[in-house]
Amino acid sequence: MKKLEEVVREFYIEDLRLAQLDGRYPMFLQSAISGLKELNHDLKSITTEVILPVNANDTVDLPNNYIDYMVIGLVDGGKMSSLGLNNNMAKRTNDNCGDIEAVAENTSLEVGNGFNYGSNHFTEDGQYSGRSFGIGGGGNSNGTYKVYKQEGYIALNSVSATEIILKYLATIEQVDGNFLIEEFLVEALKSWMWYKYIRRAKGYGLGDKQMADIEYKKNKKTALLRSNRFSIPEFLNAYRSGYRSSPAI
Repeated sequence: MKKLEEVVREFYIEDLRLAQLDGRYPMFLQSAISGLKELNHDLKSITTEVILPVNANDTVDLPNNYIDYMVIGLVDGGKMSSLGLNNNMAKRTNDNCGDIEAVAENTSLEVGNGFNYGSNHFTEDGQYSGRSFGIGGGGNSNGTYKVYKQEGYIALNSVSATEIILKYLATIEQVDGNFLIEEFLVEALKSWMWYKYIRRAKGYGLGDKQMADIEYKKNKKTALLRSNRFSIPEFLNAYRSGYRSSPAI
């Protein structure tokens, strides 16, 4: 791991050919922060793991810094059991107050055969809506989920737990010179800073700017390969050995 301020110092020495920092340091530090946020969207290098409560309406509120999820599951005896993705799950409806309604169980999907007017399967006048929550997907005895990012929640079905664990890609917040980054990001970050610098600096032609863009993309690709090489196998190994997979049903 390397501090962000160390990366900026290396940039001064290697790219600007300067032995000391000058008044442009805050500008280059901000450029490094912007580059780190940009790289994080593609490389998914900054992840967060949190335990979140399940609401009474069988939903979980997404964190404010949420970008995309990696794992959604339950913790039991120090081990994680994943939930099943169910893309057939319909979006929840809202009550008259605008709050998300809980999913009501229905004993039958056939109109006129003991249906429940309070069920999500039927409208108030008894018409079948076709919105059968949780049917036809997931295949997981721990329960299933579907993420509604724009609405800001995770919908759950057949999950009896009071909390879930969410491992997710997060936006980068409160970044300063002491922020630690992985070594494989360093060259990509410095080439980003150089490209952004000469784009606005006088004295550099179109060819210089194109070469800087090519160099950044090359280092970004290398960082992605290194990220996959070291992070993903380690994650899969941890999943297979330390996590308990969910029984199929």
